[in-house]
Amino acid sequence: MKPAAIASLVVGAWLAGWAAGARAQSGAAPHGPVVLTPQYTPGDVLRYQVSFRSQSKSLLGGAIENPQGAAELGINVGITLRLEVLTPIPTSRPQEKSAPAATERAAADERHALRLRATYERVSAELTGDSYDPDAKKLLAQYQGLEGRSIEFQLGPHGEVEYMRGMEEVLKDPRALEAARSWLRQLGAGLEAPPSGVVPGQRWDQTQAVPDAPLNGTELETTTTYLRDEPCDAEHPAGDACAVVLMQFSLGQKAGDKNPTPEVFRKNGLRTSGAWTSQGQSLIYVSVRTGRTVRVTQTSDEVMDLNIRHEEGGMPFRYAGRSKTETHLLLLDERRGAEAATPSKSGE
Repeated sequence: MKPAAIASLVVGAWLAGWAAGARAQSGAAPHGPVVLTPQYTPGDVLRYQVSFRSQSKSLLGGAIENPQGAAELGINVGITLRLEVLTPIPTSRPQEKSAPAATERAAADERHALRLRATYERVSAELTGDSYDPDAKKLLAQYQGLEGRSIEFQLGPHGEVEYMRGMEEVLKDPRALEAARSWLRQLGAGLEAPPSGVVPGQRWDQTQAVPDAPLNGTELETTTTYLRDEPCDAEHPAGDACAVVLMQFSLGQKAGDKNPTPEVFRKNGLRTSGAWTSQGQSLIYVSVRTGRTVRVTQTSDEVMDLNIRHEEGGMPFRYAGRSKTETHLLLLDERRGAEAATPSKSGE
């Protein structure tokens, strides 16, 4: 159950220079800092179209070695996702001791956490490759079974995942879990930006734990650069402007962790071991007016070799493989308050 960042100074400097050159060529005037904090009110409803395709080569099953070799599998998934904005749940946060960090933290904490319920309204999925494999058929059935199911999560004032409910009940395959995370991370893109505002060419870094990872010490590192401004809708250039943001990310485990099994697994008598790494990048369009994510294109490359065994013995479960994934996310519509609560003709 797999449930899912980095750039060098040289790359960051190159991107900043490239963005500045692009603005000069387009004649766009520089502007002051833009605060990308998403503006949400409990009761708001948003719909996104999420599509992704993944090509993977994996070993999946109880035996350590699969005599038939690794299975190659491609999957294409389309999802209409309904997001309901809920009242945030208060959480306690540690106090910062250093003055600069405390100032920045205090400014960020003035932002509200973002609590969302995500419902899979419509789901389509198709397989290519070894679709005759029973495991592949189970994966397809899992995606098809997502329709109508929901998960709930909360993003803190810095975009960190404060809690998540229902993920493992809804999604059990590692590939399905990572696909869910790929869109979840993008919704908090504005929250990760400095609360004082950002300007084209500016970059910021963040490291956060992955709370439901099957291995202790799993962290996601991101380096984000505000490239330039563009119309949110290329067909209506006079409409809202979007900040074009490049997020480069990597995921892995901290070195030296002697106990790889998370507490939630230990409570269920399970022991986990292995490795899980991922890296990639996202090009994100964030509305300058509302701070909401409008569209995303993400590519990633992931490698996992995970073993799960019961402490009382029995055959261990192993998932080992590598996958390349491309994800697209597009905001379809937004409704507020009482309008959002009004049932549509389809009975939603």
